[in-house]
Amino acid sequence: MGRVVLDTSVVAKSVLAPPRYLERDIYKREIETRQKIRVILSLLEKMNYKVFFPKAGIIEVASVLKRSGMPREHVLKVVESLNNTFIVIDEDVVYDKALEVALTTAPSGFDTYFLALALLTDSLLVTDDKGMANQARRLRLNVIFVRETSTEEIRAKLLGQ
Repeated sequence: MGRVVLDTSVVAKSVLAPPRYLERDIYKREIETRQKIRVILSLLEKMNYKVFFPKAGIIEVASVLKRSGMPREHVLKVVESLNNTFIVIDEDVVYDKALEVALTTAPSGFDTYFLALALLTDSLLVTDDKGMANQARRLRLNVIFVRETSTEEIRAKLLGQ
């Protein structure tokens, strides 16, 4: 059974449609990214992947969704779904590895938890955050940077081909 850590960018983009005010090229890219994320989530379910998510990431998702204008009740439903669907790992489990990552590559605070969790669980990291993807590569993690990976490459990687 495969293991994966999803980043907040992937979770948020699976829930939120890109805003229409984006420049046309960026909007098109975000629509394509969202379609790829749907493929990823479908394959993770189909292939029975273990999906790990740091508890701190739940807070980050809630904040992103609330800032987007999502009503509190809907945010809480998403949080409940994440807690029921993912293997949510407490900060105390990740702390030592997160500190090591912070002292090695100095990513942002939240990113540190996702990177550390991917290292601890020997998981594929899936993100649409360029900075996190770069940090993951520096740490020699197996990573899918969604917007720069074709649907075919995503399928091959998740299906183990």
